[in-house]
Formats: sequence, C-alpha cells, structure tokens
Amino acid sequence: MKVEAARRRLPSGPSSAEVAPAAQSSRLDAGAVRALLALSSDAVLVVQHRDRRILEVSPSAERLYGQRAESMRGRPYADVVADTAAVDDLFERHREHVPLRYHQRSDGSRFPVELHIHWSEGEAGGTELGYLRVQDLSLREAEERKLKAAQASYQAIFRASPFPLLLLDRRGCVSDANEAALALYRHSAASMLGLPVASLLKDARGTRSWFRAPHFSASGQVHLRGDSDTFLADVEVSSVRLSDKVHAIVVVRDVTESLALLERLRNSEARWRFAIEGHGDLLWEWDLVEHRFQISGNLPIFSHQPDLIRDHDPAIWGERVHPADRGRLRRAFIDHFKGVTPLIDVEVRLCVAQEPDRWVWLRGRVVEHGSSGRALRLLGSVRDVHDQKQQAEELARWREQVLHTSRVTGMGEMAATLAHELNQPLTSIRNFSAAALRQLDVVLPTRVSGEAPSSLRRAVQLIADEAMRAGRILHHIHSFARKGSRRQELVSLNDLVAGFQRFAEMQASRAGVQIDLKLSVGLPRVRVDPVLIEQLLFNLVRNGVEAMTVVPAPRNPDQVVPAEGQRIEITTAQGLPGEVELRVADRGRGLPQERVENIYAPFVSSKPDGMGMGLAICRSIVESHHGRLWATPRPGGGTVFHVGLPAVKEAAVADGADAEPTLEPLPQEIPLVRSSAPARTETSPSRRTRRRSPTVAPESLERTLSDTAGDRP
Repeated sequence: MKVEAARRRLPSGPSSAEVAPAAQSSRLDAGAVRALLALSSDAVLVVQHRDRRILEVSPSAERLYGQRAESMRGRPYADVVADTAAVDDLFERHREHVPLRYHQRSDGSRFPVELHIHWSEGEAGGTELGYLRVQDLSLREAEERKLKAAQASYQAIFRASPFPLLLLDRRGCVSDANEAALALYRHSAASMLGLPVASLLKDARGTRSWFRAPHFSASGQVHLRGDSDTFLADVEVSSVRLSDKVHAIVVVRDVTESLALLERLRNSEARWRFAIEGHGDLLWEWDLVEHRFQISGNLPIFSHQPDLIRDHDPAIWGERVHPADRGRLRRAFIDHFKGVTPLIDVEVRLCVAQEPDRWVWLRGRVVEHGSSGRALRLLGSVRDVHDQKQQAEELARWREQVLHTSRVTGMGEMAATLAHELNQPLTSIRNFSAAALRQLDVVLPTRVSGEAPSSLRRAVQLIADEAMRAGRILHHIHSFARKGSRRQELVSLNDLVAGFQRFAEMQASRAGVQIDLKLSVGLPRVRVDPVLIEQLLFNLVRNGVEAMTVVPAPRNPDQVVPAEGQRIEITTAQGLPGEVELRVADRGRGLPQERVENIYAPFVSSKPDGMGMGLAICRSIVESHHGRLWATPRPGGGTVFHVGLPAVKEAAVADGADAEPTLEPLPQEIPLVRSSAPARTETSPSRRTRRRSPTVAPESLERTLSDTAGDRP
C-alpha cells in the first residue's frame, strides 16, 4: 500500500479512461494505442468485446501478470482470470466496476484485483472495445489477513487471561469482559455488558480521569460487586484500536488482601522496631539493587550531628569504618554471601570527626534473593558497644595483671633461691683467687721475671674483683626478691657513667657500635644504689645496640671498627629544677608509634626471643629512686631514653676538674684484663667503697646480666 501511495503521488501517464476516448476520437492505429499505453502507470488491458480477446497490454500489466505483451496479445481474456464464470457477467452486463476478482499470473498463482472498465463503441454502433484498469489487491488482502489474525489472538488472550479484563467503548460502557472479570464483579455476561463503568465504582467520579491519557493507573479504589459488596482494586487503563474503533482495556487487580497484609506487616514491624530499639539497637537495610543503605535513626556517637542523612550510599558508611577493620568487615559479608556463615556478626570501629573511635556491633542477614540466587537486600541491627568493649578490655588487663603478679612472685622466689645457691660458688671463687694471689706473691717473683708475672697477677686480681661484683649483684637480687632494704650512696652521676663506659664498650664493640660520653660538669650529686643504676644503664645501652644495624664483626674481635653512624651517646645534664638528667640516645629504628604507651609493660617485646622485662625493670629501678623515665624520638632517627633523678640539695660537686674525666687506655698486650694497681684517683667518697667496672666482664657475668636485660618493644 505504501508503494501504491508513493506511485500515485508521482506524475503518471494517461489512464485507461483517458486512452480510450483519445484512441477513438483520433482513430489512431495500433501503434498509437501502444504509445499511449506505454505512458500509463496503471496495468491496462485492451479487450475486444466481440471475441473477448486481449488486443493490447500496458507495461505495468506485463509486470503484473509476468508475461510479455507479445505473448498476451490475441489470447482470450479468460486465460488471465481465475474464475471464468464471472467473465460472461462482465462482458454481458458491461460492468464498469468490479470490487474483487481473482486473476492468475503466468506461473499459475492467484492474486486479488479490483477492475475499473471503460467500454467504447464502434463505427457501426455497439460496443467494440473494453479498457480494463487492473489494481492489484495483494497487499491489502495480506493486511486484512493479519488484522483478522490479530483480532483472533486478542480474543484468545482476552478470554484466557487470568487477570480481570474489561473492554470499554467510546461511551465508557462495558462492551466485553473476560471470565476473571465476571467472577471478580460477580456478574453474568448479560448483566455486565452495556453497564457504564462508573457504576462499578463506589465513587463514580473516580473514572473521570481514566480516559484523559493513553495510559492511566490508579491504586486503592473502592469497587462494587454485583451483590453490592465492596473491594479495593488497582486499575491500569490503556487505549487500543480494534476494527477502526477506539476502545479502552481496563486491567483490574483485587488488592484487598494485599493491603490488609501490608497493614499487618507495618504493625508487626513497628512492634519489632520498638523491641529492637528499646535495647539500644538501630535497624539498617542495604538495598543491593538500588545501591542504598538506610538506618532507622542516629547512633549515639552521631548525636552531635542532628542533620546526619540516614539514607546514604553504602560507600559513605564504608568510609566511616576504621581502616584496620574494613578487611574484617568485608570478609564477614563475603562469608555470609557465600553461605559460610548464617549471619553477619562482627564488631568494628567507626570513625567520628573530632571524637575517639567507637566500637559498634553489626549483625544482619540476607532477606531477599533474586531468581539466580544473588543477594538483593540485607537487613540487620547495629549497637554501640564501646563502653562494654572498654570494660571487657579493662577486665582482661586486670586478669593479665593478676597473672603477671603471680609470675613475678614465682620469679622472686626463684631469684632468691638462685642468689642463695650461687653465692657459695662465688665465695669459693673469691677465696681461691685470694689464695692464688698470695701464692703468686710468694712463688713467682723467685722463679719468673718480666711482664708475665705482673700480667698473670692482674688476671687473677680481675677474677677476684668480678667475683666480688657478682656477689654484690646477687645480694641485690636477693634483697629485692625478699623486699629487703637497698643501700643507697651519695655519688656523682658522672663517675657512675664513666665507670660504666668500659663495660658498655665491651657489649657494644661486638656489634660494631661505639659509646660516646657527654658529661656536664658541675652537676649535683644524687643518692642512688650504684649497682641498680649500672643495671639501668646496661639495659638501656643493650636496647640501643639491638635496635641499631649490626655490622658483621671481623675475625679478630679486638679489631672491630664501628660503622659510620653506629654509636650510642650517654649524656648527663641538668634537668628540671632539683633534678639531674641522664640520656641514652641510639640511632636505631625508633619506637613504633602504636606501642609507645605499653613499652614499659612486663612481658611485652617485639623480638621472638625477647622476655620483655628490660624496660619494665628500668622503670622499677627509676621509680624506686623517685625518678622519672620517658622516651622521645631522636632527630634524624633513633630513640632517646631520659632518666630524671632527684638531686641532693648541697653545693654542686666539681668532678675533679673543668674538663671531662679521662680514662686510662687499654693495655695492648693483654686485652682481656686491666691493671689492678691502686694508683687511681677517687673523686667521690663512695668510690672508695666500690671498685671500678672492669674493661671486659667475664662470660658468666655477661650471661647473668643478659638474663635481666630488656628488649625494645
């Protein structure tokens, strides 16, 4: 039809009605008639009335019938007609219009046509020729068949639909209704058809807006049944054209039970929400399809933000979770999605602006799945458990403290036992070394001369001195374990540090670390237990050595050269008023920021083999002297431990001279001993009661001190 319409809009040649008068009036020959037919866009057949044979055909007719003009000329008209019975009626009655006939092509196929005929008279009178304009109706017939099929399909769907359907005419009356609609409204077909649709509603005005748009929908309208009963319905109204007439199809859905169920669900949800929120919980919902996260109210931690939007993108709430807890929260959700866990049950911290992080308890589960099993919606609760969490942690700390106290008590008893048992071997060592010294004084001068006897005597003297020192250490351990009183002396802190230097260098040189002293002159003296202060220095220096990069030692341990920058600085200085400060600075890796608060806690160590007692002992020693111990980062890397000790209120003691004290050099020929000659100057009365620390401690003493040395956390 579209091709035919387009063809009609184009300029066309003469039609059959125009060709016939022209040919008759001018008495044109056959050639002229053919020329006129060639100009015509219609399929035209020129048929002689007398014998009903075809004289001429137009080019369009050639294409329509699928034959050449030469083969069609002279053939009977009945050869192109499918129903020959109608041929006689056409010629005998001189029909001028035939609405429908079936012709056939050269391949025998039939096609519908519409005929417009013009009859012309001959010279002697009577009909001579017939000019037939043939219009192909194949496209129109195909469209009609499709329309009939569509109408049949519509009728089948309309009748078989499980949903109540009404068909309304232009007046708004029911022209058809399927079985579901008749059952819903409790009408028969006879009583339903022809009723105005407004009579099916309790409020007739509800149908006024049904026909104002091609599509209309309404919810919760009150409809009337045939027995005057009412029900709630949702309607969908759509316009449709059937048989060149406009109708409206109304889909009716009874929602009475659905609305009642929804109301019961709302009431149940309100009671459930009251029960949940009455315990301090809030409800949350995560719609995975719409990508929305909703929460029923503000958590107490957000009480200072009354304008907080409760309906957020999930990513916004994800950013509120502490970075350290996000991985654990994500695993909890994934495990639940995969069916590993029946519930999402996890505790995380929420970050609050300008407030400490708060612990919350998050629980939930998937409540809706898609057809493929994918989670669509989650529902759960969240509770602020920060206070309970803190109480539980505090209880755990108290339990740990009780266990620690029990361990310390056991260690004290063990230390007292060891001190008692080791005191006897040390006494024997001291006695035998004293006897050896007496024998050396008697025997060696008469038999051996030179440096060897002197060196041997110094070695034996060192054994005696260190046995005495070990005995004093054990005595302090025994007194500490038995809560005995400690002996404190009025000493110069510079003298203590200078005497400790050589012992510290022995420990540090094995790791390639150098010990530097920076002693301030004119410092007041302090009243301390010298042995405990040396133990304090030993622990702090050892911590610094272990924190620094260890340089591999050469084969000859006497030739260790400290690496560049591998040094520990021990400094004495005036601290706060009434206080002398001692500093031990290393250039190690520094203290972890997250563990600064608990570095002094017992049994806390970052090393696999560390006991975690070193800094705890240091703190106990400092606190027993009514001092302070704290740590600060060293500029350029490392850590500085500060010890503040109360100064004695007296005139400052000049440490021997304006310059720093000098240390006698190590003898080269005997690196493991030093001279025991009494020619040395004591700068403090307390130094007369205590010998200097040796250059290198014996291995037994080193192990004894190592057992109580601390670790950097």
